Amino acid sequence: MRLRHRIHGRDPWGDLYPCHQFVGDPAYKLGNVWDGVTNTALRDEFKLCNVYARPDCKDCWARLYCAGGCAANALHATGDIHGTYEYGCKVFRKRMECALMMQVAQRLDPELAKNAVL
Repeated sequence: MRLRHRIHGRDPWGDLYPCHQFVGDPAYKLGNVWDGVTNTALRDEFKLCNVYARPDCKDCWARLYCAGGCAANALHATGDIHGTYEYGCKVFRKRMECALMMQVAQRLDPELAKNAVL
């Protein structure tokens, strides 16, 4: 089986995890590079860590930018990978507001775009 996510963690011994923040935690070991994903129950649980499965994301304007947030942050903040890390949501929404505002400002004033630091 292949990992179908862009982000995953691998340790020096070839063990696979859902992301780098879970590396070394046996509860989140998906498998290894030789046998692939063997913990299909965990893989299937992580399939539900997305914006469509999180009720708190339902009415959020930024939900399609963050895709439901980080499962590791949710785990550390709430004890559940399916939880919502509310502080992270607030910070992410503010970052998106600023980024969108900058794009609008640069489009309205081309001089800003010439002086922008990328």
